[in-house]
Amino acid sequence: MISFAAPQCAWFLLLPAAIVALYLLRRKYLPKQVPSTFLWRTALRDSAANRPLQRLRKNLLLPVQLLAALALALALMQPYRVGGAASRTVMIFDLSASMQTASAGRTRLEEAKGRAEEILRGLPPGEEITVLAAGAEVRQVLAASTDREDAVRAVRGLACGKAGAELNRALALAEALRKEDSERGTRIIVFSDSYDPPEGIAAENCGTGADNRGVFALAAEEGTAYARICNYGADCVLTVSCEADGKLCEAREIEIPAGETVGMLFSLPPDAAVAEVKIREADALAADNTARTPVKYLTSRTVALTGDNLFLESALKVRPDLRVVRMSENDPAETAADLYIHGTSPVFFTKDPSRTAFTWSEEEEEVSGPLQAEDTPLTEGLTLRDVTLRSCRTVTGGTAAIRAGGQAVAAYTDSEAVIGFSLRDTNLPMKYDFPVLIQNILNLLIPRTEAAAAAEEEIVPREESDVRAVAPDAEGGESAAALTRGEDLTGLLLCVFLVLLTAEFVLAREPWIRRKRKEAKV
Repeated sequence: MISFAAPQCAWFLLLPAAIVALYLLRRKYLPKQVPSTFLWRTALRDSAANRPLQRLRKNLLLPVQLLAALALALALMQPYRVGGAASRTVMIFDLSASMQTASAGRTRLEEAKGRAEEILRGLPPGEEITVLAAGAEVRQVLAASTDREDAVRAVRGLACGKAGAELNRALALAEALRKEDSERGTRIIVFSDSYDPPEGIAAENCGTGADNRGVFALAAEEGTAYARICNYGADCVLTVSCEADGKLCEAREIEIPAGETVGMLFSLPPDAAVAEVKIREADALAADNTARTPVKYLTSRTVALTGDNLFLESALKVRPDLRVVRMSENDPAETAADLYIHGTSPVFFTKDPSRTAFTWSEEEEEVSGPLQAEDTPLTEGLTLRDVTLRSCRTVTGGTAAIRAGGQAVAAYTDSEAVIGFSLRDTNLPMKYDFPVLIQNILNLLIPRTEAAAAAEEEIVPREESDVRAVAPDAEGGESAAALTRGEDLTGLLLCVFLVLLTAEFVLAREPWIRRKRKEAKV
């Protein structure tokens, strides 16, 4: 079965008819007087030649010219053979936020879907089609289907997210499918707006570049919302509003130079749960014109402490929401607190001082090896470099966080943590690791903030908001149209045209050459 990649060039099929018309309308012989009647035969021949149908008889040059014109017309229509052994086509769709950019009333994703449907219609029967969606995660929407309707439905059902696109992971999956059966061949086509394909991969980059403005950061805490607005275009004046729980609380105009970012502060009601910031002016990408976040409130916490350790108190005061009070060593529960810190060796951090899940050795033992931090929330950011320890108690229970010579000397559970050595027998309080360790314990047992019970809306990344440029289609590689064709016959027809053109040149000069030879003999 033969199909054409450029059927719009079918007008060139009129070339043979134009050549025949030129033969019929060519100039007539002029009347001339001859000195001898022996030339009447030639005059009769010339008279017959003036008759239209006679001009086409016994003319080898005409069919050669007609065939050459036909070969050129068919070559311009780019014919190719479809059918035969079926191969596979893998379509990868970029579902990043920038694919929602609209121009002329159509988004880049909608344009990509339209191109994909055109390619699907040109695929040979029986070809397997796989559709991969590359958003924040890569998922297989359609796997090795030969049903064109299923493929079209899968493509039409795709939708963009607010994050970037894992195109490299999707391409790695497509390459794995290609290597599974290299004999059949697998076409890989990426539909995006910014993909620069390697050799052998086709890219259909859709859309046009456009100016855009977006909200790329938003935080709200205790009556104040802070937003950052970025301008990916020319100088502009924007109207930015802030809503609290769906009610407008403030709106201001702001001037942003080209390529700059500007921070804005908004006041929120004291009991607001959710803050939302909007850019009122429409632009190319609507998805980044709105940002939404829960309002966070600092909760005052009380920490009850025994003993006298200035380093520990200093580490606790890093948290502005903590109030440190003293308590009795004999009866810690007499003091109401959110967290109790008591003991010297071991040192306990607990929400309930009346019980513990840990046990420890009766006698302190000398440390037999260097301190090692396990990969736990309690030791995040710790190096324990140059930290020395004279003696410790081995701790049992919970999850080990710090070990010395293979034995646990610090551990934790969901409600308590324990350090199995005296803070006076180590240089840890003098190191940077100490306040980090204390903050990790506090964040584990009494988190710093409580967020409102509203889901935080994902904010479009800055790199997705910059939609000023679009990559060219398959620059340096094969086009998607070429990848979906079967055997291309354009080159063969061009060769036929060149051969016929050479034959036409020789036939057109032959009568002139013979006439010259006769004249030379006379």
